[in-house]
Amino acid sequence: MAKQMDRKVPELRFEGFEANWVEKTLGQLGSVAMNKRIFKHQTTDSGDVPFYKIGTFGRQPKLFISQKLFDEYKERFPFPSKGDLLFSVIGSIGRVVEYEGKDEYFQDSNIVWLQHNGAIVNTFLKQFYSIVEWSGLEGSTIKHLYNKNQSALQRRANPNRHLFQSSGPND
Repeated sequence: MAKQMDRKVPELRFEGFEANWVEKTLGQLGSVAMNKRIFKHQTTDSGDVPFYKIGTFGRQPKLFISQKLFDEYKERFPFPSKGDLLFSVIGSIGRVVEYEGKDEYFQDSNIVWLQHNGAIVNTFLKQFYSIVEWSGLEGSTIKHLYNKNQSALQRRANPNRHLFQSSGPND
């Protein structure tokens, strides 16, 4: 299949996909969110709630925070919902972990998620994250994907079939 990025209809279609495709950026579907910063003096080697830094993201935690601090921050600041896809934006860029709804906390600015309020289906987003070529990486030793670069990523999709949620036929 030849790449035809200017076309609004792909060469190969699945049954039921009839409308033109709509190209949107991730920034048009939601916004990048992250947990509130946790300072070193707020962590311990053992405790109530696992605290994942970039080196332990998707692995076993080495640090913890108190249940009281977790409850306060979860209530007052951005926090992922069950099923949200957390991903790393520094070092091993694009490592994805699905948030399972447990009491756990994640390092700010290095582990983020797209807060999209159902504008896109997370199973599609997970597949997208697995194939996207991250552009706009900055840094000479440790690469970093900044929020502005992530929000600008584009992907073509048919808006009337489960990839993007729609509130009406003309969305």
